[in-house]
Amino acid sequence: MAQKTNALINETSPYLLQHAYNPVNWLPWNDESLEKAKTENKMILVSIGYSACHWCHVMEHESFEDESVAKLMNQHFVCIKVDREEHPDVDQFFMEAVQLLSGRGGWPLNCFALPDGRPVWGGTYFRKAQWISVLQQLQELFQNQKGDLEEQAAKLIEGIRQNQFSARIKVNQTTTSAAFENAAITLKKQLDYEQGGTSGAPKFPMPDLLMLEFELSDQLKDITLQNHALLTVEKMARGGIYDQIGGGFARYSVDARWHVPHFEKMLYDNAQLIGLYTEAWRKTQNPFFKEIVEQTIDFCLRELHGPEGGFLSALDADSEKVEGKFYVWTSEEFNTVLAEDAPLLRKYFQIDQQALWEDGNNVLVRPEEDAVFASQNGLDLEAWMQKLAESRKKLFHYRKKRIRPAKDDKRLLSWNALMIKALARAAVVFDRPDWLQPANKAYDFIQQNMRTQEGAYYRSWKDGKAKIEGFLDDYAFLAQAMLQLYYATAEVRFALEAESILSFVFKSFYNESQQSFAYTSSKSRKLAVTTFENHDNVIPSSNAAMAQLLISLGLIFEKQDYLHIAEQMLHQQLNAMQQFPTAHSNWLQAFIRLEQQSIIVVKGPESLSSSLKLQQKISSLIPVLASSEEGIPVVDDKPNNDCTTFYLCERQGCRPATASMDLLLRELNILD
Repeated sequence: MAQKTNALINETSPYLLQHAYNPVNWLPWNDESLEKAKTENKMILVSIGYSACHWCHVMEHESFEDESVAKLMNQHFVCIKVDREEHPDVDQFFMEAVQLLSGRGGWPLNCFALPDGRPVWGGTYFRKAQWISVLQQLQELFQNQKGDLEEQAAKLIEGIRQNQFSARIKVNQTTTSAAFENAAITLKKQLDYEQGGTSGAPKFPMPDLLMLEFELSDQLKDITLQNHALLTVEKMARGGIYDQIGGGFARYSVDARWHVPHFEKMLYDNAQLIGLYTEAWRKTQNPFFKEIVEQTIDFCLRELHGPEGGFLSALDADSEKVEGKFYVWTSEEFNTVLAEDAPLLRKYFQIDQQALWEDGNNVLVRPEEDAVFASQNGLDLEAWMQKLAESRKKLFHYRKKRIRPAKDDKRLLSWNALMIKALARAAVVFDRPDWLQPANKAYDFIQQNMRTQEGAYYRSWKDGKAKIEGFLDDYAFLAQAMLQLYYATAEVRFALEAESILSFVFKSFYNESQQSFAYTSSKSRKLAVTTFENHDNVIPSSNAAMAQLLISLGLIFEKQDYLHIAEQMLHQQLNAMQQFPTAHSNWLQAFIRLEQQSIIVVKGPESLSSSLKLQQKISSLIPVLASSEEGIPVVDDKPNNDCTTFYLCERQGCRPATASMDLLLRELNILD
């Protein structure tokens, strides 16, 4: 007898399909589901999660698979399941409501709304008994005290509206240098100078925040920030949050030492961390950082790369319903796999010491530098490195026999764009043109499968089907990826396509009265409040990304109106940048770019090769352009010479052209 399914069986999201066999009558987020609540005059339960979420699985097993709980849910509520990665707009809206109610949020996110979609109450994970009590109480309130719920809904909607632009209140007039100083002072109070990252636990890799520390350090000549960023990338890569056998980073560590992660691995983390470690290597030439970039790219190409060219979204934390089972090790397993080499490798990976977690399981760490470990143990460094590589390979092949975590194999536009950008930048900095191939293949996949004839893009693709109209971050990150491809190849088509995307975004997302871009397009708004994403988190906010994009394209295409709009957007965030720098890391980087407006043009017979060498030496915030084709105004209006020539332009104007890259680097204070 076939197992009974609900409406989610027709979806493509792996997270929704996980719930397709629940006895709960789950519906997907769409117009029909929302209309059903109005027609039947039932409260809406919006339950939000993602496929790699451990506690989402726990709540499903405890409550959503239970027949008695499902009966209560089905009788009194229209139950809507949402994959937060497919619908970040819905997640953002209901998350803000829950945070206003409780001061915190997370996933699974369970929010109750009136039939018209206005939220009234919510929380995150609930144990079964708690959940039953919540369902009963809310149904009783809806039947007998609906006026109280209406009042609560009105307050929440007003709170969400006010929060949209609360950062703009009381903009303090200040000099640019003072704004950067204020942000740095505030930021430094929140940092952990022993373990890296921000103080306390859990600890999330915050790639964009660490990139800001590099940039602010350069801007303010403050070595404290750079040293903290370098400490953090070192600690993360030596901790258990990094997969010491297979490469790649987990989403966060539950402790303050980067040791024990929630084991899910997300594409967006790894893409951005490739960019961060690329920058760390560019600044230090530390071979350890290069190793991390290479291993993380190998992981992404091996584990998250689809045959058609797109990148998958995530690997689950669990296998065999046990969190981390695929990744942990016992001392006995090391003995079995490595035989006579086991004692040395147990010592290196700190088995049963720093690596010990629970139940005799170890999450591998490598606290010592290889040269230090070799010296302390009387080993020849070259011989030790060879032994380490061979041992890792043995452990990797042994681990392959285990039951693997599930994959979330939908392709998300914005996350793929982050990966394209990271690969293209790493290809340039490390002189690895082979990394451009998967970047170009992913770009081609997007153009062929996720773009409409009208120039719009879809958010998600799976099993040959693209769906859900793209959000602001999809467009902003894609255009940024196109620009990085242009910098890496000098192919004008990428820059022209980026500007074409910007034109589309202005038509569909720009709100002139707010001087900002809505998160959803004007055609696809179903929520009670139009949302504007302004806080940088693990992923940069879409409006900050748009400000960055406007500055880049304003300089490249010599369009002052783009720069003016970016300036307006940044001015609105000026106060928040200084008070809450951790939530405005991308905004602050955009502010640095706007103040400097630096751009370098390379012309002449070796323009591409020279521009690539230059990009290896300077910050990614400074565009370096070269092209033998026409179509880029800032390049076209520079004269051609018989020799390769460099033009450095800034806010104050263009400096005299030079044929010497070293002289240019001295002007940028990169060479002494």
